Amino acid sequence: MIIAVASCPLISIAADPGMTAAERKAYEQHALTNRGDVKRGAKLFADVKRTRCETCHRVAGKGGEVGPDLSRIGGKFDRPHLIESLLEPSRQIVEGYRTSLVLTTDGRVLNGVVKQESERSLTLHDAEGKPNVIGRDDIESLRTSEVSLMPDNLASSLSKQEFTDLVAYLETLRSGANKKFGAGVRGPISVPEAFQVQTIATGLTGAVALETLDDGRILVCEQTGTLRVIKNDQLLTEPMLSLSVDSNWERGLIGVTVHPEFPASPWVYVCYVAANPYPHHRISRLRVTADTADPKSEQILLRGDDQTKMGGNVPAGHQGGAIHFGNDGHLYIAIGEQTAGIPAQKLDTFLGKILRVTDSGEMPKDNPFLNQTKDKYRAIWAIGCRNPFTFAIRPTDGMMLINDVGGKFEEINPGVAGANYGWPNVNHGMTQQPGIKGPIHVYPQASISGGDFAPTTLPGKHSGRYFFADFVHGWIRTIDPANGKQADAFASGLRRPVDMRFSRDGSLYVLLRNAWVKDDKFVSDTGSLLKISRRSPQTLSE
Repeated sequence: MIIAVASCPLISIAADPGMTAAERKAYEQHALTNRGDVKRGAKLFADVKRTRCETCHRVAGKGGEVGPDLSRIGGKFDRPHLIESLLEPSRQIVEGYRTSLVLTTDGRVLNGVVKQESERSLTLHDAEGKPNVIGRDDIESLRTSEVSLMPDNLASSLSKQEFTDLVAYLETLRSGANKKFGAGVRGPISVPEAFQVQTIATGLTGAVALETLDDGRILVCEQTGTLRVIKNDQLLTEPMLSLSVDSNWERGLIGVTVHPEFPASPWVYVCYVAANPYPHHRISRLRVTADTADPKSEQILLRGDDQTKMGGNVPAGHQGGAIHFGNDGHLYIAIGEQTAGIPAQKLDTFLGKILRVTDSGEMPKDNPFLNQTKDKYRAIWAIGCRNPFTFAIRPTDGMMLINDVGGKFEEINPGVAGANYGWPNVNHGMTQQPGIKGPIHVYPQASISGGDFAPTTLPGKHSGRYFFADFVHGWIRTIDPANGKQADAFASGLRRPVDMRFSRDGSLYVLLRNAWVKDDKFVSDTGSLLKISRRSPQTLSE
């Protein structure tokens, strides 16, 4: 077993030719949704005959050194990554752990990982961890392979339960890992019996927001500035767009949607934090052809405030960023208050607001604060938000629900023109204070993240419900949007869900971030996209 930690795939093994696609899917499903026995997984990891993991890897000072130390692997990568890396290990291989193939002048072919090099020789470590020193003069050719170094048939040599046990053990390897802010959440992922969950993509960097398109594509914002495309449930190699952004802490590319008549009106809309001439929110639209947005077509619809002048104990925090079209054809944007508090109540800043403009960036004539604001601030539609990280609009009637993070409670607020949600003058929670629009649902402080309305075509008790996720707790719950009182459990075991959207066919796509903020401990390629969908009648009967 060769596990790579600096990039997306963790366990770099040759793809198992003995398993069919259906068998791999069955193993994935089992490992995603079953707990696994950690003790049995540890024994399998140490089994020198069956898995030989310790031949190449060290855990807590014990094991080989061909591959990287795995003592913290479970703290860096979530269960979907671990599963995929065991089943399809050669998708991406980290530099430094690629297999090298050496043809010697006497006709021998040697393979392994190069661990030492000099002008006279190189040392190749094979799958048994044994070193082979080869003189430079004895090398006929040297090249790297796209197939990882690993004993054959690892997954097929294990039962589905044993495979799950091994994954469960790897997930526990997180010595020294911070368990705050959702980092301690572990699988399995639990969904109702009528549903199934599968991994659609891994290796996303700073995953922060997504949008589902009517044509089946999914757009994913990477905080570092790239807009990724999932097409036919496959992550495309080339991004739709790459933007220059300030990606510090919670800044970056943080929101995306498309024109309501897309692709006939071929515009993609983004919310991001630009670095120059100072950090500020920027709302832009760009023209899309096929799966690519033309960077030269960018039209900036709104420029936000100079964040260096707005205060806050963490100026790069509470950025908001969600962006969607309403049923009125206008664009709505949610902006956080940058941890500054007071600006949320002022009408000369975008901070702590819901904004509303036309599809071309004009000010709608019925915006509620037109007579109290000037210039770009006439876009203000509602005030008094803390960090309205996500919101959703119900297609049937335009109802808006806003997920506002933090304070004493997490809030779900109804979106109402001219509303004042109270922050920071009124802390989060149920309120009857005059002039303040109170929430329809609250729960104790954690970190509410993605939200969306289930389509009415979704059968059963979930039809039309409002689904929302929590980043810290790792669950998804639902409420009746008519009253918001009782929250029912839907899913759990999700490490750091950051956004989610229903597709037209009723599937729920859930974006996992596996990083709280982008700081000096940030690890790239750790985000995942999951799909929760109805199981077929045939599957339910099995």
